[in-house]
Amino acid sequence: MNAALAALPVLVTLALLALRVRALYASLAALGTAVVLTATVFRTAPRELGDAQLHMLPTVVELAAILFGGILLSELMNRTGAQARLGDRIGSACSSPARAVLLVMLGVTPFAESLTGFGIGVVVAVPLLRSLGLAPARAAAVGLLGLVTVPWGSLAPGSLVAAELGGVGFRQLGVDSALLSAPVFLICGAAALIISFGFRRALAAMGELLLAAGVLWVTVWSVNTFVGVPLAGVLGGLATVVVLLSVSRTVERDREPVGRALAPYAFLVAGLLAGRAALAAAGIEDGWWAVLAGPGGWLPLTGVLAPALLGARGPVLGAAARAALGRWWQVTLTTVVFLTLGTLLTVTGMSRELAEACASLGGAYLVLAPWIGAVGGFLAGSNTGANAMFAASQAGAAQALGYSAGHLVAVQNVSAALASGAAVARVALAAELATTAPGPAGAPAPVAERAAGGGAAVRTAAPARTAAGAPADAGWVLRTVLGVHALVFVTLGIVAAMWR
Repeated sequence: MNAALAALPVLVTLALLALRVRALYASLAALGTAVVLTATVFRTAPRELGDAQLHMLPTVVELAAILFGGILLSELMNRTGAQARLGDRIGSACSSPARAVLLVMLGVTPFAESLTGFGIGVVVAVPLLRSLGLAPARAAAVGLLGLVTVPWGSLAPGSLVAAELGGVGFRQLGVDSALLSAPVFLICGAAALIISFGFRRALAAMGELLLAAGVLWVTVWSVNTFVGVPLAGVLGGLATVVVLLSVSRTVERDREPVGRALAPYAFLVAGLLAGRAALAAAGIEDGWWAVLAGPGGWLPLTGVLAPALLGARGPVLGAAARAALGRWWQVTLTTVVFLTLGTLLTVTGMSRELAEACASLGGAYLVLAPWIGAVGGFLAGSNTGANAMFAASQAGAAQALGYSAGHLVAVQNVSAALASGAAVARVALAAELATTAPGPAGAPAPVAERAAGGGAAVRTAAPARTAAGAPADAGWVLRTVLGVHALVFVTLGIVAAMWR
């Protein structure tokens, strides 16, 4: 009975989102449900509730700063034309549109997300995909599907939490997570091609997909096995970019240099690495200094300095900041509500009750295990938070079933990481970035596609423009990404049942 009640907030969220209720209202309804359950069934001391929310405050501030900084940086990249130059260079460096999309989705996004974490991969990828010609909603969906190396995001703190709470070896967890990531790379990559080009052209590009996914998977597995866990995603994304560009064999001539367009990203990466080193030297792992030295401090600073880094002509920061602020507040409010919900589910024991009830199903639990991790990732919006919610419960369930705890914690790690890419806050951010990012400049878009009739792909030439197009439908983006993720979770459940 308690397990069914514990599932109510999650079910309310999913039901309202399926009915196309706005994410903010769905999150408020789910939080209201959780509050009622806390007051009547899962009674928790007010002091514990207050302490948990206070402990979450730095995370709330950090995410709010990341969201504002990401939107501001994207706005400035668009207004200065830097994003268009980067997209033009990527498109011209690849001999096929499919390769250009895969380079961003399985190369650039994993590299950026693994190095910095916190959804920065989306901040980089979505504007690039728009400049390649994808319509706003499709660019947002493909950018989110590129978050396939989140177990190694921000150099793998989420995986470290899973290893510690699950009582498994860190390196072995990295290796097992890499093995499980093969279907993640393939399914998300195939879905990205279908979204971008339609089924027929995506099928014709399967060779490109196998090459990109294969390079990413082999590199991630090899680095986990022979080097160490933290750098696996960074080196995997970098190897994918290098291989795809090498295969293209395109020699660039008479094109405007893009080094300056990359300056904000270089500054951001250098700052994050310096901040990480400073925190490590000081022995600081969390708190306000960690917020300032992490993406929450460096991303807004990068936005403020972006006009100078990009050599902008004339004042652009004020107008860009006002535009970013107007879109930021609602995204942030939704994020805060979902974070509050995730914290409430954890501190009241609702998440533990749900996991233990599923474990009582016996062997059938293995098929459901990815969905447990996915719920945590979707609600927390963080692999670290999801693993804090469910890693220990998954390990306990594995021991009760006589199953490998390492394997089941890896299932938790991969599924939670992937689902965090569909968290409402990230979907909202991706939709905002796609809405404001300009389409291709100067020529019809070679990669914008729409499905017509019975699903056949029809090429549509996007008009040349330097301004944003129609707003991205965040509801469509969320449903599309969740649908692809559901196929991945079914696959991971089958793998878990067979992985004895």
